[in-house]
Amino acid sequence: MILSAYEQREWDRLQKRKADSLNKQVRNLLPQSARDRLASLGQKAMNTPGADKVAAAYGGAAKGLGKVVGDTAGRTVSKKRVVEQYRRTGHDIAGLDEIRELDLRVVDEVARHNLVRYGHALSAAATGFGSAAAVTGGEVLASAGTIAGAGAGAAPGLGTVAGAMLADTAMMLALATRTVAATALYYGYCPSDPEEELFVMSVIALGMATGTSAKTAAYRELSQLTQLLARNAPWAKLNEKVLTKIAQSFAANFTQQLTKKKLGQFVPIAGMAVGAGLSYRHIDRIAVSARDAYRERFLIEKSGGDLTGDPNCGDGDGDSVQDDDAIGVIELLREEDALPTSTPSDSGDQPDN
Repeated sequence: MILSAYEQREWDRLQKRKADSLNKQVRNLLPQSARDRLASLGQKAMNTPGADKVAAAYGGAAKGLGKVVGDTAGRTVSKKRVVEQYRRTGHDIAGLDEIRELDLRVVDEVARHNLVRYGHALSAAATGFGSAAAVTGGEVLASAGTIAGAGAGAAPGLGTVAGAMLADTAMMLALATRTVAATALYYGYCPSDPEEELFVMSVIALGMATGTSAKTAAYRELSQLTQLLARNAPWAKLNEKVLTKIAQSFAANFTQQLTKKKLGQFVPIAGMAVGAGLSYRHIDRIAVSARDAYRERFLIEKSGGDLTGDPNCGDGDGDSVQDDDAIGVIELLREEDALPTSTPSDSGDQPDN
C-alpha cells in the first residue's frame, strides 16, 4: 500500500526522533556527588544484619508482579470503547484490524495521546510522592535506632521502606502497561493477545532505557518483534505457562531497574519531590516511546514491509546488546525457547533445525 504524504512525512520524523534520542545525553536529577553518596548508603544498608532476608522477600514479591502485565492490558483498557470512539468520529469500522486500514492522520486525530500521556504521568507522580513519603517515614524510624540490636529484618522502619517501594513498583508497572496498552488499541493492536503482550513489554523496556547502548538494544528488539508480527511468525511455543514465566522475569527486571533509578527517594524530605518527579518522567517517557513505536509499526505494516525501523546504529549482527540498563524481552524468549525460528513465507515444508 502506498503511503500518503502525511504518512511519509511522519515516518521521516520518527526516524529523526530515534536518531536524536540515541545522540541525547542522559540527564540526571541528582548531581554525581549525591548519587555516589546514595550508592554508599545503599551498600551499607545491604550489609546490615537481616537485610538479605528483606531483599529476598522483596525480590520474590516482585516476581509476582508479572501477572500485572497481562491483567492490566486485558482488563483496564476497553477495545469496544476505542472502536466506538472511531465510529463517533465518522469512521464505520467493526474491529481493531480495520483501524490499520485508515490513514495515519485519521488515527493520530482520534488517538488521545496527550490524555493518555499526561493523565498516566500525573498519576505516577502522585504514586511516587506517596511512596517517597512512606520511605521518608521509614527512614525516620530506622534512624531512631530500631535497627540497632534487632537487625534489619526486625526493623519496622526498613519494613515500611520495603513495603512502600514494592507498592510503588506495582503501581508503576500497572501504569506503564496501561499507558502502552491504551496506545496500542488506538493504533489497531490488541494488547491482550499473547504475542502483543511481548511487544508491550518491549515498549516499556524502551521507555526505561536511558543509556545509548540500552536504547540501541531496545530499538533493535522492537524492530525484530515488529518484523515477526508483521510476517505472522508462528508463536507455537508461546503458551500461557511460558508467557507467565517471561512476564515474571520481565517484572523482576523492571523492579530492579526502577529501584536503581529511584534511589533518590531515600533522601529525607527532598525524596518526596524527587520520587514524584522520577515517577512522572518514567511514565511520560514510556508514553512517548509507545506512541512512536506503534506509529512506526503501523507504517511498516501499511507499507507491506518496504519500510524498516531498524536504526543503523552500533555494531553487531543484530542480536540484542547486553547492557545493565536494558531489559531484553527477546533474550527472555530465547531462554524459554519460545522465539520463532521461521515464518510461513520462508519455512516451506522443511522442518526447523
